[in-house]
Amino acid sequence: MKKILQFILLMILYVLTALIILIKMDFIHIEFLHPKKETDEYIKNGLSLKDTNLNNSNGQVNNFYYNQLDTISKKIYDKILENKDNMKNGTYEIEFEEDEFAEILNQENGLKILSNKYQSAVDSIRYDHIDLFYIDFTKISLRTVTYTRGKNKTYEVYLSPSEEQANYLEEYIQDLDNMLFQLEEKSTEILENAVGSNYQKIQYVHNWLIDNLQYDQTYSNENIRNIYGALIENDVVCEGYAKAFKYLLDKLNLPCIIVAGEAINSEGTLESHMWNYVQINDIWYAVDVTWDDPIIINGNNLSEEARYKYFCQGDNINTNHFASEIITNEEQKYIYPELYHKEN
Repeated sequence: MKKILQFILLMILYVLTALIILIKMDFIHIEFLHPKKETDEYIKNGLSLKDTNLNNSNGQVNNFYYNQLDTISKKIYDKILENKDNMKNGTYEIEFEEDEFAEILNQENGLKILSNKYQSAVDSIRYDHIDLFYIDFTKISLRTVTYTRGKNKTYEVYLSPSEEQANYLEEYIQDLDNMLFQLEEKSTEILENAVGSNYQKIQYVHNWLIDNLQYDQTYSNENIRNIYGALIENDVVCEGYAKAFKYLLDKLNLPCIIVAGEAINSEGTLESHMWNYVQINDIWYAVDVTWDDPIIINGNNLSEEARYKYFCQGDNINTNHFASEIITNEEQKYIYPELYHKEN
């Protein structure tokens, strides 16, 4: 019995010695694996991906900014949307009904007032309907024609390309129909794998964008601020990330809005920024896909903690993200939904 134990010990010693030699010669690589944490451990927001009862709050939110406009701005907004297909040629002239804005234009500074109403409508459309990325609203003019008959005045109002512009399409648009077809085809392909609860679908879209987009540090490419640059060219800035996120969630019929303002970056500098709010079970959460996809140097990998740092967060995000109530028209102010209150 003693000899058998000695033999076993010698064999164990022999095997260990052989393993040490092979490891040092790089013939064998041993890696000690730590138990992988559940994704939920990285997402501190009171939700759980395992909870299948996260399907309340459905429907596109393509009227968030529209609903905060006054009656006149809504008329202009509606008219533009009504003619969005006609506007694909870049030269279509939108005409309003005669004297539709007479009450405003008869006022002192009436044209300026109407111009502000138009700007509010345009600002709201750009954030509600990011699929209209091909229209450059800075190239559209609000025109009025006044007819005077004695003491009576009548007005014609229409929208058309500015005098110095051949059309109001973005300069880089070459084959719009093909671009729209590509976007439709690509979004369908992406969303084939978006399954599970609403929360899981939101996470899927968030992760797809992180895994497939890169932040453009040159600011020189033409599509870095729109959905084409995001989904087809995969090269964008924060605006492209946020618009692509909303575009895909709109396709999934999930509530999502764009939020613009300022944020304090990793260098402690305040900069213009754009992110999103999403609604889950009637509660709003903030998502910043751009900051969940930071630029990694020295070939390091993105940690799980960094990947979900700004995913479905509550009002804690307001410590470094500051939504702006004004887009371009100082007379139009927007109110944003109240975010989930996250306890410290």
